[in-house]
Amino acid sequence: MPTRITHFLHDSTVTGSQTLGVAFDAADVHVHDLQSFLPAFQKDARNYRGIVEGIHVRLTSAGTPTKVTVRLCSDAAGDIVLVPDTEATLVGGITTSATKSAAYSVKLPLFQRLSAPGNGTLYLFAKVDSGTAVFAESSITWME
Repeated sequence: MPTRITHFLHDSTVTGSQTLGVAFDAADVHVHDLQSFLPAFQKDARNYRGIVEGIHVRLTSAGTPTKVTVRLCSDAAGDIVLVPDTEATLVGGITTSATKSAAYSVKLPLFQRLSAPGNGTLYLFAKVDSGTAVFAESSITWME
């Protein structure tokens, strides 16, 4: 009888209050620890392995922007890029049009090696196409 393969979906949600502008800034980042809730025997301090399924972002005070661009990196400086710049159209809320959201389908296997921080910590940077917005929340869904 063949072995059954099971995939486990996990998520990391971060809230913040960074003000995004039209350029990436090292201060405008959400830090996601993808291994924080895993049992000790599943954590690997040297090499994180997983498939990032999707990224969701929520912006507030976003009256002017119509698009948001994200970049996922394995370092706080934003120099080791794992998911390159990806732009999405913002969708405003029904009752609060200045609260806007975007979603990204990534489906990319990620492997952190010794040349980069390998503890499952990923850095999500964001910028908007015009004006400013508050980077209120982001969520990364990943699969092992």
